[in-house]
Amino acid sequence: MENYDGLQFEEIKQQISECCCFSGGKAIIMEAYPQFHKLPVKLALDRTRQALGLTVRYGSMPFGGVYDVSNQVMLAMKDATLLPDDLLRIAQQAYSIEAIKKYVKSAEGEKNCIEDLTNSLEAMDRTATSIFKCINPSGEVNDNASVALSKIRKQKKQSQLKIASGLSQYMRTHSSWLQDDIIATRNDRSVVLIKNNFKNTVNGLHYGSSASGQATYVEPAEIIPLNNELQNCIEDERREVQRILHHLSQEVKKDGDRYLANINTLSLLDSIFAKAVWARKHDAVVAEINEDMNLIIEKGRHPLIDPKKVVANSYHIIDPVRTILITGPNTGGKTVSLKLIGLFTVMHLSGMALPCREASIPIYDNVFYDIGDNQSIAEDLSTFSAHIKKLSAICNEATNRSLVILDELGSGTDPVEGQALASAVLDYFRQKQIYTVATTHYSKLKAYGQQYDDIMLARVEFDQINLRPTYRYLENTMGESNALETAARYGMQEEIIEKARWFKSIQQQPEDDLLEKLQKQLELVGQEKEKYEELLKEAEEKKQEVIKEKEKLDADRITILEEARKRAWITVQNAEEEAEEIINELKQQKNYDMAQVARLKHALSQVAEEPEDEEETVEDDRPLQVGDWVKIAMTNQSGEIIAIDKKNATVLCSGTKIRVSVGNITRAVKPQPKKVVSTRTKVTRSSSFRIECNLIGMRVDEALPILDKFMDEALLANAPFVRIVHGIGTGTLRKAVWDKLKKYKFVKKYEYADSANGGSGATIVTLREG
Repeated sequence: MENYDGLQFEEIKQQISECCCFSGGKAIIMEAYPQFHKLPVKLALDRTRQALGLTVRYGSMPFGGVYDVSNQVMLAMKDATLLPDDLLRIAQQAYSIEAIKKYVKSAEGEKNCIEDLTNSLEAMDRTATSIFKCINPSGEVNDNASVALSKIRKQKKQSQLKIASGLSQYMRTHSSWLQDDIIATRNDRSVVLIKNNFKNTVNGLHYGSSASGQATYVEPAEIIPLNNELQNCIEDERREVQRILHHLSQEVKKDGDRYLANINTLSLLDSIFAKAVWARKHDAVVAEINEDMNLIIEKGRHPLIDPKKVVANSYHIIDPVRTILITGPNTGGKTVSLKLIGLFTVMHLSGMALPCREASIPIYDNVFYDIGDNQSIAEDLSTFSAHIKKLSAICNEATNRSLVILDELGSGTDPVEGQALASAVLDYFRQKQIYTVATTHYSKLKAYGQQYDDIMLARVEFDQINLRPTYRYLENTMGESNALETAARYGMQEEIIEKARWFKSIQQQPEDDLLEKLQKQLELVGQEKEKYEELLKEAEEKKQEVIKEKEKLDADRITILEEARKRAWITVQNAEEEAEEIINELKQQKNYDMAQVARLKHALSQVAEEPEDEEETVEDDRPLQVGDWVKIAMTNQSGEIIAIDKKNATVLCSGTKIRVSVGNITRAVKPQPKKVVSTRTKVTRSSSFRIECNLIGMRVDEALPILDKFMDEALLANAPFVRIVHGIGTGTLRKAVWDKLKKYKFVKKYEYADSANGGSGATIVTLREG
């Protein structure tokens, strides 16, 4: 299978694999190859696109605790006993799956392809619970893993205590025999260190000499039964632990197929999200599938070139064009452009994102390429013969839905024959309608390409002024090789360059000379045109920036004014609430004077601020300085300068610091503190108006004219409310009074008085303000 080394596909896969979280995902990435059928390509692209969307919004999928445990699971399926650490890794899969499912479930946006995969995952909670119950995070089997193990370990501890106690007693009794008062271990048995001159005196087993040779490790006879008892406990413990581990391994075996399915799915998800993480890092997009067999790459950047140095270029193969012939100088970027088209196509067909602004690429039935030096000493192939061998295979296999990438077509042999062969190959591909991208230096091949509409000539740009390549790819134009300029740039002696120019002039056909001069003129004109277009673009961008800044300032001005209105409204509301609280407190006092309350509220409603005077600006030629009062032209606000430099000033306006240009402020008169005055309405009898009208004992026809007159006086007195006493009686007078009140437009509301002011025998009428 083709590995596309010549397009550097392996290096891209290596980059993406480094974004994987575990070995399963890495293996899938490194084994990835382009697909040449629509369904698998579309599925792979949809998965990458959705994973990229999730990664951008929520970060990558949580793969913590996921391991490739396929080998361990297969061992368990063969009745092997797994180690504690292996069992823990298998059990951890359950928690990882729960975290992954939660990540997908809580995410918003398109995710159906990813959800199809996560829905197939099974956590196997029962097995995981059993494993975690028996094995602690350190990989040790817990005492409570079984009743037998708990009992054995208790006996083991008791044996260890007996040994420690017995040896301590022995050392106290025979302290003169001891080289050192320590308990050592030899062959998993507890021993003491006896001086050599007493070793034959001690009854027990000898375990060799100390490092110094002056003492011997001895297991006293009275300790031997205790050590034997401990060894029995250790052996019982080992067998019980093995039994527990084997039992847990059998549990894994029962779910073996499901564990393996999980590992495959998790590996696939890891590879998909590795593509997404790589895409986010390289600002890449997932290309669309072009059903019309048109290739479009906008602002593509080669992912293996330093992002700070790479030049973004756009490439198009749009019907009727089927062949691109790239010309231009050596080291100018022809091969990079060639490789980018081939690499992007292979990545697209492998379900990977592309570092570009946007792209649309067809599903080719194969991608062929011939790039680099394919010579082989082992196969007795020269550079040219190696190219011919590969080119012959491509001609035999390529179809009208294949993409062929050819670098320096026809090179490596006699130029005349090479040009002829290259022209013939291109003509063959044209006849077969094979999609082709090729580079060349041959002028005859360029002339051939100019004859046909389905061949597009393109070039990589060479700066004729600074004599260096710009690495820009330009379509529908033809470039020169500029070999002599390149040689001069790399330090070739001037006399050699001049001699080469002379040989070129006498060897070149007149029409070729004219064509070269014309091409160079076109390049210069094109470069100047691009400079002017760049200047126009910069000017337009600056214009848009100014417009946006003005819009922002206007919006800020509206926001500031709105905030000021809100603060003023809140201040008024607070004042009204405080006034109501004071009046309510007065009402709660016994025998309060209702008329006095009305007069106080009336006086409160008459308190107003003096109208604001129009702020005056000051004609003063003195430089502005800190402490000056100024007016901001754009927002019509005024305030005090608290900081200023040559260009900008910071103005404190109503407690808000605003930084503005010095040209946008003018000196103004600092306003005087506003005076609050009490205005009195000059209304006849307003000072003697009583807010109570007593109608008790009157008939309806007598009471209503009196009520009319009273309400007129209340209106003239601008009273906030009045009290009408009508008594309870049969309710006829009260009903007539209420019917009359309904007809007064200046009445806001009316209701029974509270018990302190007459209850249902009186009505409190609230009048509208103004």
